[in-house]
Amino acid sequence: MQDAQALTTTPVGLALLAELAGLDRWDLMERIGQPIPGTTLMPVSSPGRGQGQAQRQGRARASAGSRRQAADVVAEQVTAVAAGLDRLAGCTDRLVLLSAFAAVMLPGAVDTAAAPHLAAAAASMLPVARSLAAAPAAQWWWEPSDRDHQRWLGAGGGQPPRGTVLTEGVRAQAAADAEEERQAARDLPWPPEKDKLYTGTWWSPPLGSGVFTTTGPVGPLPAVEAGCALDSAGEDRFDVWNIDIGPQARIWNVTSPDDWARLAARYPRDVSASRRHDWYRWTGRDGTWILPDWPRVARDWDGVHLSIAGYITAASGTAIPAAGAATVLAGWGPDQTLWLNDVFTATRHAGSWTGTPGPEAFPDVTLPWLES
Repeated sequence: MQDAQALTTTPVGLALLAELAGLDRWDLMERIGQPIPGTTLMPVSSPGRGQGQAQRQGRARASAGSRRQAADVVAEQVTAVAAGLDRLAGCTDRLVLLSAFAAVMLPGAVDTAAAPHLAAAAASMLPVARSLAAAPAAQWWWEPSDRDHQRWLGAGGGQPPRGTVLTEGVRAQAAADAEEERQAARDLPWPPEKDKLYTGTWWSPPLGSGVFTTTGPVGPLPAVEAGCALDSAGEDRFDVWNIDIGPQARIWNVTSPDDWARLAARYPRDVSASRRHDWYRWTGRDGTWILPDWPRVARDWDGVHLSIAGYITAASGTAIPAAGAATVLAGWGPDQTLWLNDVFTATRHAGSWTGTPGPEAFPDVTLPWLES
């Protein structure tokens, strides 16, 4: 059995469980009498996924006259869908569950506002978490990178970096990161000057020319990256490449905060100067920050894979203790494998895909366990 309780410990995990339970976050905020910060609109009931949502919202409106505790509202909704949780636990459709995840993986204003209220009701979400963790369609969320089915999405007619292009890309990015750390130590004072905001590099993976990542395909989507994009500029055309991974490839799998902490602790690189301003604002922690030293990692490992479960539980912008310091996992996509060495037996162009990366890439789906 997968660690269901871990899914209730992060804002993304709780938002996902709320989505799977048919709990509309606007409706939740209305029922507990809370506004949505950063918007000019007060929350109102709005249509949600799946059939039967109207009946649930009708009950919500009937009781909206008096403010209630979030834990009571969440518990009531989980009870209302309890009969359908067996169907969730038996779900075999990967696309259905992945689309629900994609809808919440980048929280908007309402999910951000609802996060502390969902956290207060985390215990009530556990039955939903257990059903999700048991679902056959979710088991791959905890599994290593699928070596037989990896895809690279390229733009502009480029090809996947191979051989020395890949290894030199990792080294060049490490050199650029080291220079950035030196400049940040010189130019970004700590503690920060009063009333001044300093920001720098906040992401965790190496992002630069020659760095190479892949994800696996799912349903009609050419790659998980197409539906679970961290950034999108709208509709675009991508070249799709099949990447064949050699059986000897050594891949570090991140399925939990502990997995990420162990990687950073084993190959530590001090990034305090470049990260501490942003990460302090996120976490409130003042101290030493570390990330993996990627060229050192590459001596022992050919790739590092962040599973979907790893994204949910570790990529939450929180401080993760590691080797007497702390680290953060941010800016890394779900099911994404970062390749540090060329361990590919073949790279083959498989066609093209045109679409808008992110939730819009999914076909319309309903959550069958919410049907009345």
